[in-house]
Amino acid sequence: MINSKNIYLRPMEIADVRIKVKWLNDEQVRKTLGFSDYPVSLLATEAWLKKVAGDSKRKDFMLCLQENDEPIGFCGIKNIDLVNLKAESYLGIGNIDYWGKGIGLETKKVLLDYSFNFLNLNKVYSYHQADNEAMIKINLKLGAQREGLLREEIRLEGEMKDMVLMSVLRKDYFDKNTTNS
Repeated sequence: MINSKNIYLRPMEIADVRIKVKWLNDEQVRKTLGFSDYPVSLLATEAWLKKVAGDSKRKDFMLCLQENDEPIGFCGIKNIDLVNLKAESYLGIGNIDYWGKGIGLETKKVLLDYSFNFLNLNKVYSYHQADNEAMIKINLKLGAQREGLLREEIRLEGEMKDMVLMSVLRKDYFDKNTTNS
């Protein structure tokens, strides 16, 4: 388990699939994820989790509240490259009651701490819809930089959307977040 003040991350389990599917099929949540493959089924999501659970190049977590163990989202690190010391992070807060309350920032910080301190990575990157200002702001607060714009990169609900590639280097993260070094 990976902890912080308000949240903790635990490995995603088969029992979590039902709630993750509910979130992925929620239109409001799905729009923030850049996730176009819907509706999502329980069976397909269970198969996905069984497939990726043993993959050493990724870590998938459920995001839970410290106060009551309630799952409110999911996140992880994928495409872990231990040769080039980099990986991709992802984050989705499925329970919209927790949007805008600092949980995204806290979760991203926990993921970066894990990536830099436990996995010993040098760089963590992420892709976000160009209009997802909340995620872009979170990344900037933690020392990330915008690396590029991927024009009309994904198709969501019949519309082509731009994606932003952002990354944070270990040194920039610790310079910006000196309490973690």
